[in-house]
Amino acid sequence: MDVVQPRSADDISVAWLNEVLASTVAGDGIITDFRIEPVGEAAGFLGDIVRIELTWDAPMGEPSSVIAKFPTLREANRETGKGLLAYEREIGFYQHFSMDCPLNPPSFFGGVDVTGQKEFLILIEDLKTHRFPSQLESLAHADAVKAVAGLAKMHAHFWQHPMLDEPDKIHAFKDWAPIYEPSIAAGWPLFQQDFSDLIPDAMFPMYEPGNRSAAAIFEYFSDVRPKTLIHGDARIENICFDSAGVPRMYDWQLAAAGPGAYDLMYFFANSIEPAQLQEIGAELVSTYYSELIERGVQGYTREDLDGDLQLASCLLFGFSSMVGNFLANGGETERAIVATTTPRYWGTCQFFNVGEIINDLDQRLTLDKPV
Repeated sequence: MDVVQPRSADDISVAWLNEVLASTVAGDGIITDFRIEPVGEAAGFLGDIVRIELTWDAPMGEPSSVIAKFPTLREANRETGKGLLAYEREIGFYQHFSMDCPLNPPSFFGGVDVTGQKEFLILIEDLKTHRFPSQLESLAHADAVKAVAGLAKMHAHFWQHPMLDEPDKIHAFKDWAPIYEPSIAAGWPLFQQDFSDLIPDAMFPMYEPGNRSAAAIFEYFSDVRPKTLIHGDARIENICFDSAGVPRMYDWQLAAAGPGAYDLMYFFANSIEPAQLQEIGAELVSTYYSELIERGVQGYTREDLDGDLQLASCLLFGFSSMVGNFLANGGETERAIVATTTPRYWGTCQFFNVGEIINDLDQRLTLDKPV
């Protein structure tokens, strides 16, 4: 008889761990006990995360620990996660794309739908021995270069890959279009309410056209531009480095078939201070493009990349508006996140000259031609 699927860390049992790990862990060892500890603050926006330290009947039983990532128990956030298809996206990535992904994501040990409503719990490799940079601190130049090169390697590997057209394996970039519109409508007033004082005066008028055009931009990138596997939340907070300094990427809840330029733009906007971006941004874009070409991407010019980066930057307005649903009515932590990220968003918009197109997006999306 199958054991009960846990809905939270309190429901985990030895029997369940042995059942789930039996098909993915080598050897004949049996788990005899376990201990649970929170990871970070334990609760992310969309998932509740714990480390499970395992005791085996053999001294060298492996793995010694795993990470369990549950759909959050906070109802409003869980509904947002389901609306974003986050739980489906992540398990789809691990089942179909993780094995040969050049960004070396955590090993996948199994996943189950804990409610029968596409709310997936996953068990993955514990990366506790790796180095984890903070999104709220200045990013080291070397880390930025390695992360950008890693994104390019992944994008080149999956560039126009046939699996990207299989909806049972991965969601299209434009699947966010119908999700963003109601999320922006609800989140933008909340964002203004709590954080309008943090928005630069020159940036504020760009929110309205950016919010209005978000859905059309998602559809345009899916229907017109070349696609690859994208992480979807490519910020330094979701990248760690092994002992050799090689980047590894985790938290794949927003994975999609979409434009590689979106990941690169998003990395800039969420990881690099404006002054630093002005210093090293051109180098990072060149590094990214060179990696694409060296790894076999054809028919995609540097001009194509620059145009895609500029257009992708226009999605920052809708994204930050939507985030009002998560961060408004919060405390010091939530305000610190917005106070750190908003200047970076504005710095990215300035770096990619968003002001040139933000008020003419309808024309831009009409005139551009397929690649």
